[in-house]
Amino acid sequence: MTLAPEVVAEQIMGYVVGASELIPTLKPSPKKSYSVAILPQGPHFYTGLLQAAGYLLLDNKKKKLLIISQQSDDTNHSIIDITTYGPIFGQTRKNSPSKIHKIAHTIGAQIGQPEQKSLYEQIRSQLPFIRTIMENKELLHISIGEKTPQNILNKIAGWIKNNREEYSIVILTNIEVNTPAKSKKIDEQNKIARIIQTVSSKTPLLTIFQKILTVQKKKPEIIAYVNPGDFGKPTSLTTRYICAVG
Repeated sequence: MTLAPEVVAEQIMGYVVGASELIPTLKPSPKKSYSVAILPQGPHFYTGLLQAAGYLLLDNKKKKLLIISQQSDDTNHSIIDITTYGPIFGQTRKNSPSKIHKIAHTIGAQIGQPEQKSLYEQIRSQLPFIRTIMENKELLHISIGEKTPQNILNKIAGWIKNNREEYSIVILTNIEVNTPAKSKKIDEQNKIARIIQTVSSKTPLLTIFQKILTVQKKKPEIIAYVNPGDFGKPTSLTTRYICAVG
């Protein structure tokens, strides 16, 4: 069943209110702004508050939003999504074909094809938050293959470096962490912090996140995270949903 836009907006505002109440550090100070966030991919039951928090903390004065995800359609390449998102709430977010081709040439990416529905699926759960919270006029979505060569990742990071003043940036990835069954919450959080600060060929999205922060001379801040095991899921699960900003 597809919910009406007004119902979706009401649900998202519930997450916004909940995030504001549960996360004391949610509102950035006037001297601190965030341009990049790691946000999770998963059911809103687990991730809704984290997603709301991340979008609220991003600099909403920027008119462009860049989302970076990971795809399995072509594991050796990055792909630029050509989907037109909207219209909904009176706004359509798209990029001109000429702009898409120019960016693709610069970063060595493939142009997405209409049949590649997985690109849409990468950000489907994010769209209600984008539509309700963000005021960006443009949405650019780059999805990276797991085996994308390092030189392409460097090109993407370089392009972001040259254009970071124009974009708020969201990196969609969950964190895989192995901790003892009886580990303390603070120990697990410290381990997650080390993971998101580690550059590795096995985690291309986190590598790009690190490259962005290096340019900005910032360290990541973990706002909150969720262990699905705390909600009745098997405690052996290694997936963690996080909201981290920089």
